[in-house]
Amino acid sequence: MTASGEHDMPESTSERPGGTASCAGLDLGELAGEAHARMASFTRSQASTGAELVLSASRRLSLEYEVGTGRVSLSRGESVSAAARVWREEGSGFASLSVGDADDLGRVLSEAWERGRTGARSPLPALPAPTEPPRSLPGLSAAQAREQAEHLARTVLPPGVVVQAAVLTYSASGSVLVRGEGIVQGHVDARREAIVRCETSRGAVVDGVAAPLGEPWDLEPLRARLARAVDALEGPAEAADPGLPLVLRPAVAAPLVAALSWMLRGDVAAATPALARAVGKKLFPSVLSVEDDPRHPLGAWRRSEDDEGAPARPLRLVDEGRFLGFLHSAATAALLGVVPNGRGLRSEGSPPTPSALGLFVVPRADALPEHYTELVARVETFTTMPRPGVVSLMAGGWEVRRGQRVRRLAPVELRLPVLETLRALRGVGADLAFFPTADGCGTPTLLLPPLLGG
Repeated sequence: MTASGEHDMPESTSERPGGTASCAGLDLGELAGEAHARMASFTRSQASTGAELVLSASRRLSLEYEVGTGRVSLSRGESVSAAARVWREEGSGFASLSVGDADDLGRVLSEAWERGRTGARSPLPALPAPTEPPRSLPGLSAAQAREQAEHLARTVLPPGVVVQAAVLTYSASGSVLVRGEGIVQGHVDARREAIVRCETSRGAVVDGVAAPLGEPWDLEPLRARLARAVDALEGPAEAADPGLPLVLRPAVAAPLVAALSWMLRGDVAAATPALARAVGKKLFPSVLSVEDDPRHPLGAWRRSEDDEGAPARPLRLVDEGRFLGFLHSAATAALLGVVPNGRGLRSEGSPPTPSALGLFVVPRADALPEHYTELVARVETFTTMPRPGVVSLMAGGWEVRRGQRVRRLAPVELRLPVLETLRALRGVGADLAFFPTADGCGTPTLLLPPLLGG
């Protein structure tokens, strides 16, 4: 990885328009061909029941912008890695390594074969539909990132606010999946993300925006949220009335939905039998529906398949309160005896695990009560889930009477058991927003009963 300062941002090969075939000094098109050839050689020489080779390339550019001085700190990085899974009669094996040349592709297959002697047997994923493997990654321009950072500072930041950090991250990744049967599938993801951290007299506020690279992103919702947060956290404030119902605006509700996303993973379900047995039951009020959509126009993903090659279609997980199922990879689906649903994603050095690709609470337009506590600003804390299934928040806002904000409220602390809190849900708003600060999850306003004690 290299870094450069404000006046030292030379155009690199990774910034050429239209993408580049080279990543970390390796030609991606040639490596894709080698992956197919090494797999063919492996299947001829080893009597496996199945084999999978995944070649992954990634490119990342991160720019930290000092709003007061206009200085930037830039870092770039590129990497190429390979992972293999081999299924034998006695078990299955997994191996991964960084790729320096084509010989590493054969080496990772051999390591996975050896580990299959003693490894627990995992299910063999269904054959994916063949697609053309990527031969280049999109270029990432430092000049464009700086222009975007300057535009962000002019557009979204409240006047006079102290900005502790404004970070833009551009990333591009591509993968080639080769199966022992000769099937080849590839895909490319490219995204940009901006995170800002603003200081107030009652703590810091962190918010952001993300979108696929090349698509426009709407900065107005971020500008409005930051303005509301600063307004709520500056100035005289009073204690909240514990008897009023709570209205969690999207920025405050987002960690609750991110925690729900974690609980709906198939690996969590496999370790929580009681939750797994709840599929098909009405666990929540009828106002709650939850979907995972990898192509939602407000989300940051645009995926047609997961990292195992399974189709990644929109998935309804909760339908008007009825719990329908979990996010699954091939392995977790086999454990629970259900069909995989295209949510197996890889992290470097690990087999695929279930992950959301754009989970959100389905918006409605439920009416708010006459009087309520409106929480609009989440104050940054060390963690939002101190223990599994419980969300901890500090949030500030307003007391609202007959539709009017009548007094500013000092930040209140909330400890929210995820399932119990959502079982008490009274209403859902129409103002859906997605948050890169909440694992990319989305939520509208959520209406809850009084939870502040008495």
